Amino acid sequence: MRKLLSLFFVVSLTNLGVFPSSTKAQTTSVSPESGCVREPEAYISPGLMATMASSGAFEQQGIPGGLVFETEFKAGNISASKIVQAAVKACILSNKFDLATHENYIEEVKNQIQLDIRDDDD
Repeated sequence: MRKLLSLFFVVSLTNLGVFPSSTKAQTTSVSPESGCVREPEAYISPGLMATMASSGAFEQQGIPGGLVFETEFKAGNISASKIVQAAVKACILSNKFDLATHENYIEEVKNQIQLDIRDDDD
């Protein structure tokens, strides 16, 4: 039920324009922001970043969604750092404030994912 609500939340935010619906289609081969079709967001909350990642928003950048995401995260094959880097590559998150290397931000994304996984296990 929680995953369904998360997916509904992501779809709703997409429709509201909080993040582009074509995130999977946007890739770049040079500096991520120089090849972006749309201006990346300067900041995305760790909670929304976790939801986007687990919902498959970064599949084209190598971050699977759904149960595979949860399994790979628990196994250590997906890290919060990789997720934030994928968001920058997908032109969703700007690296203007160096969030891709900001330890506190990455830690908050990690903590949010762990909370989400723990809630799903309950």
